[in-house]
Amino acid sequence: MEGEAVITFHPTLPVVVAIVGALALALCVWQLIAVRGRRIAWLRRSLLVALAVAMAFRPALPGGEVPTASISARVFVVVDTSQSVAAEDWGSEPRLAGMQEDVVEIARSFAGADISVISFDSQALLRVPLTDDGSAVIEMVRALRPEIAQQSRGTSVAAGRDLLRTELERSAAADPGSPAIVFYLGDGEHTAEEPPQSFADVGALVDRGLVLGYGTEQGGRMRVSSFNPNEDRYLQDPAGGDAVSRIDEGQLRSIASELGVSYLHRQPGLPLSDALGPMAALDGAANLDRTEEARLEVAWVLGLPIALLLAWEGLSLARSLRSTRGILRTEAP
Repeated sequence: MEGEAVITFHPTLPVVVAIVGALALALCVWQLIAVRGRRIAWLRRSLLVALAVAMAFRPALPGGEVPTASISARVFVVVDTSQSVAAEDWGSEPRLAGMQEDVVEIARSFAGADISVISFDSQALLRVPLTDDGSAVIEMVRALRPEIAQQSRGTSVAAGRDLLRTELERSAAADPGSPAIVFYLGDGEHTAEEPPQSFADVGALVDRGLVLGYGTEQGGRMRVSSFNPNEDRYLQDPAGGDAVSRIDEGQLRSIASELGVSYLHRQPGLPLSDALGPMAALDGAANLDRTEEARLEVAWVLGLPIALLLAWEGLSLARSLRSTRGILRTEAP
């Protein structure tokens, strides 16, 4: 039926996965039938094999459409993932929701270009190396979450600076003819003790781009990011009450000036495509009439039952080893 989410599979070595999986599953089923005293163990192993094969086939759901294009550019997206992006002043949603929407729009506008994603909080991480696979960028960004509150040690707005510079220099050496476009997405809130480093030297490597600001002057409360998925509380201010995060546009404008790009304050409902379209058109044209599917891989969902079954298998093996040692000691003269 139209509108239903249809799972697709994209295994790397489908024939090998199918043959090995079929042989392993046949062995487990045979033992399940033949060894009556250990049916639970072989049922567990059959499930393990089936889940592992399913994961190897890389199941995915449709994640929307991205237009095909031919754009010669190196696009770097730098995203703030510190605790403050959980502030609920993107309408009624966290700031991160707005950032995710805008990165999807960037991936669509620059479809066909090489895109990289860097996130930063207490540290900077290269989430996606330069790739022309827009669906990989969309998939990863949709999975981004704010930094775990217990791990936060204060965030510098320039935490991603060094990694961005390294990636810019590396890509320029490999492809000196294509322009470098940088998008910096953040709220400008600097909580580290040291003042932020300047982006001025990075700006010399940037051809164009935007600094996109998220948040309001009134600010918003932040739900705590935690290892416990059931925890639902707001970050507390040491002075009392809920902590409030506010945008620092002065900081963001300084970063934009150092990078040599424009600053744009983002708000819900305001399209970003008007700013991105002319920028992308300088290096090529995205064909919005021809699209390809953006895939949202869900193989990771199978990881939890696989881990539980492996833990069960390990516990069963440990018990068997202890029983075997006990029998050997009993039989020893």
